[in-house]
Amino acid sequence: MSGYKKFVVVGAGNLGSLIVEELLKQKAAGAVEEITIVTRPASKDNETNKAFAARGARIAAADLTDVSALTTALGGAHVVISTVSLTVIDAQVPVAQAAKAAGAHVFIPSEFGGPTDHLNDSLLGLKGALHAKLREVGPPLLLVYTGPTADTSWVGSPLVATGNAPISFTARNDVARFLVYVLVRAPAARLQNQTLRLEGDRASFNEIFKGYEERTGKKLDVTYRSLDSLRAKVAENPQDFDAYLHLIWATDGTNGTPDNGLYPEWNPTKVLDIIAPRK
Repeated sequence: MSGYKKFVVVGAGNLGSLIVEELLKQKAAGAVEEITIVTRPASKDNETNKAFAARGARIAAADLTDVSALTTALGGAHVVISTVSLTVIDAQVPVAQAAKAAGAHVFIPSEFGGPTDHLNDSLLGLKGALHAKLREVGPPLLLVYTGPTADTSWVGSPLVATGNAPISFTARNDVARFLVYVLVRAPAARLQNQTLRLEGDRASFNEIFKGYEERTGKKLDVTYRSLDSLRAKVAENPQDFDAYLHLIWATDGTNGTPDNGLYPEWNPTKVLDIIAPRK
């Protein structure tokens, strides 16, 4: 057991709210003592936060650039989990500073996507520099790589590269279940300055498209793009996030060797069962 019982989630949005749900379950079971949601002042009284507060979570308002206010909000936390969006990713630096000042043992930055620890250039490669800064100013990091979310509605007229490369997918609720389970039950040494690689499903886009068509009887209009065209787009515009992601997915879209064994009873949902459930 980690011994961690006091948790802070910075931002209770699409993924953060699911993590809070899992923490509340652990609180009801006696494994977690305190849950704090840090939100911007303007969002403190929204319906989601009110509902969580009614179930025992503490809501703390703080501007993400105010280290002093954040330190107060994070006071006493053992683990701080950031789920801020990519658009404000640099806001994690003051959050990490506050986490250290508040005495937190672990800081989990907002990764929750494909691995970035092997990328040195372009958009996602910038996260490596951010990790270095977070390690400099904050508590020990735990990086969590999940691959793209399996429950995002992306089937329709897909735009992909070759479609043949395997990709690691994980649904958001499965990420939340796995993460909270490990934070409560894994040894603390497995959580400090470590990496978790989750894999709810490993499949290629073409395998998913084929299964979708077989289950639904609907023909997908798939547009394929060559690797050379994707490389040219990225070279022309390094900020072309769509082309950059598809280039990664077409060449190295897995998370490596998954750590699924840390949660032996984990039963993640397959991509196909999410987008085309059996009737």
